[in-house]
Amino acid sequence: MLKPQITEVRDMTSLTKDKLTFKEIEREFYKIGCDVAKMLLQRYLEEMDTELAGSRDKERLRHKGKKTTAIKTLMGEVSVERAIYRKVKDEGSQEYVYLLDEALGLDTIGFMSPNLVEKIVDYSCEMSYRDVAKAVSTLTNQPISHQGVWNIVQAVGEKQSDAEKALVDSFKRNELSGSKEVPVLFEEADGLWLSMQGKSREKGSSKGRKELKLSVTYEGCNQRYPSSKEYKTVGKMAFAGYMTSEEMKCLRDAAVYQRYNVDEIKYRILNGDGASWIRRDHDQETDIFQLDPFHLAQAVTRNVSDKKLRRPLVKWLKAGEFEKVFKKLEELKYESGGVAKEVEKLSTLEQYIKSNLDGIVPYKDREGITLPDAPEGIEYRTLGTMERQVRVFAARMKGGKSWSEKGATHLSKIIALKMGEDFKEKIAGLVSGKLPERFTERYIETLSNSRSGLKKAVKTSLYPVHRGGLPYTNCSVTRGRKAIRNLFNLKTFSEMIYR
Repeated sequence: MLKPQITEVRDMTSLTKDKLTFKEIEREFYKIGCDVAKMLLQRYLEEMDTELAGSRDKERLRHKGKKTTAIKTLMGEVSVERAIYRKVKDEGSQEYVYLLDEALGLDTIGFMSPNLVEKIVDYSCEMSYRDVAKAVSTLTNQPISHQGVWNIVQAVGEKQSDAEKALVDSFKRNELSGSKEVPVLFEEADGLWLSMQGKSREKGSSKGRKELKLSVTYEGCNQRYPSSKEYKTVGKMAFAGYMTSEEMKCLRDAAVYQRYNVDEIKYRILNGDGASWIRRDHDQETDIFQLDPFHLAQAVTRNVSDKKLRRPLVKWLKAGEFEKVFKKLEELKYESGGVAKEVEKLSTLEQYIKSNLDGIVPYKDREGITLPDAPEGIEYRTLGTMERQVRVFAARMKGGKSWSEKGATHLSKIIALKMGEDFKEKIAGLVSGKLPERFTERYIETLSNSRSGLKKAVKTSLYPVHRGGLPYTNCSVTRGRKAIRNLFNLKTFSEMIYR
């Protein structure tokens, strides 16, 4: 009897040293926890389905048996058997429904839990669909393919597009009236050129590329933390997609009217690169346009060959000394000796300046504009945060990638949601239903009972280590027993193996 026991110990020692790692131990216990969670969730959902069956309108909803489906969750697939009903509508037509699916909101993104959807779309804002599939499959107990990730992003992006269309329709019907009051609202816009594929490449593209429209609004800036030199925007909302200039303007205005009391906004300051779609209909009494400082400096750098003159030119422009700038540009044309390329570049800069003359001087330095005091904790700073936002989109959507118009729009709308505030709550609003109050109470009760039951089960399944003394302790000693005891005194238990 002794030999098999020692052999078993030696095998376990070998396994510990050669094969088993803490990573594997952690993963196995994690799977056990997921299996328990799946079992509890299955039981809760099936009890919920039973309760829905008992409280239904039996005249309109006829029970037609049960069907099993698998819900994909963070813990893995949960098989649920739920009832199907034949529903008689008022006009006499019929349809088949699942009351459990309607109560849980599972008709939104197929049979995918909102937590899993949230994690997938969150990762998709920064990683390729293949990398997202690997990350989700590794970090959760739910394997998923890159095609599955793509499908989810398209579904969520389409729902956000539909939500934006509904918001714009309400705006056009004058149904929006926000309550938040701010004296100044900042708006910035820019474009990002993406490589297109398929039919999207053929229509309206330039060298296979097409401009994705991007825009943000915010109330001002504050420090990231006390004494920080870095600032972050406050109350930011972001918008993105392939749309017309009118559609972008309507969407931005609709979001503003939904959140703010626009009668209390004294100035709406728009920052952009001068593109016509950005300035479209920005001509109200409260509207102020500013040419983006980055694009102004970029235009000077690209078109003025003399590096020493670039900084003075930008300084004169910001100070409103335009005659001095135009005079210097004429001198540069003459000094170039009539070289066509140099003259063309200087003429391009001159035209760019004249087209945006009203927006070159920074809004803070203009005559006739008196800014109201900023709300407590907020500062009105130099504009130009849009370049940083563009880099976020570019990091995910450029670099050897090509898109369909619909695919790029859907992903960009999710990235825009993440740029704004309350990303998780907004995604949940798109993909998750809200339980009736009675099921919320049942959930709290079930959760409490499950926790106490699990603790009790774990305690009863774990036994204390049995400790014993050396063989033949407190026994009469014979020569054989004495020899065996001497063996244990000379060697540790780990050395007690057969060779």
